[in-house]
Amino acid sequence: MWIEWYSLNDRIYNLFIDPDWLMHPTELQLIQLARQVGGVAQQAQTAYQQAQAGLQLERLFTLESVATADGTRQALHTVAKLTELHQAHQQMFAKFVPAVMEQLAAAIATLPAEKVHEYQQGLVSTLNRTLAEQAEFYANRDRWIAAVREMFTIVDEHRDVISIEDGQLLFHDDDVIDRYEAAQQVINDIHAYEVAHMQEKMARAAASSAYLAALEKGATQ
Repeated sequence: MWIEWYSLNDRIYNLFIDPDWLMHPTELQLIQLARQVGGVAQQAQTAYQQAQAGLQLERLFTLESVATADGTRQALHTVAKLTELHQAHQQMFAKFVPAVMEQLAAAIATLPAEKVHEYQQGLVSTLNRTLAEQAEFYANRDRWIAAVREMFTIVDEHRDVISIEDGQLLFHDDDVIDRYEAAQQVINDIHAYEVAHMQEKMARAAASSAYLAALEKGATQ
């Protein structure tokens, strides 16, 4: 979660340098709520990745998963388990978001009028982006799961036009291979997108967390 909120630097300066500057009591609550949102988003991502690792998804992309009907059934079973995991995490996050945003709106409403616009344009818009990024992750994961399921369903339903030679999966029907490769392309595109953006998102989250921690520390001293 990246705080594009230019007055944050001023607030940090005021908290630690200017003894006469006082933070409105509600601002501390807003900072704590912002940290909560960022923390929950990061925890959700970490928990998701840990649970996903337990499914050993790398086994889906081995020759064994398509070479035999039993291997493909096992692969589809793993995809079903991933779907359950994905939906559970998505539902938990969906329940959290309305509650915390309601608290945020209620807190902002108690601020002096001159501060309301500042927080709506700064903090709220930034939190909305954090939530949008998490929603994007879930949407991409929906597409990834659907594409993996499609890939194995194609193999399972068209095994009569598929063979394995010299460790390679060969298709003997152009329509079938086109569908298979289209599913693979979706999988590869989503993976490439996630890898490209992961480091950037982690850097934004770390910077935001440091800002908010400094503000909260100063406000409570």
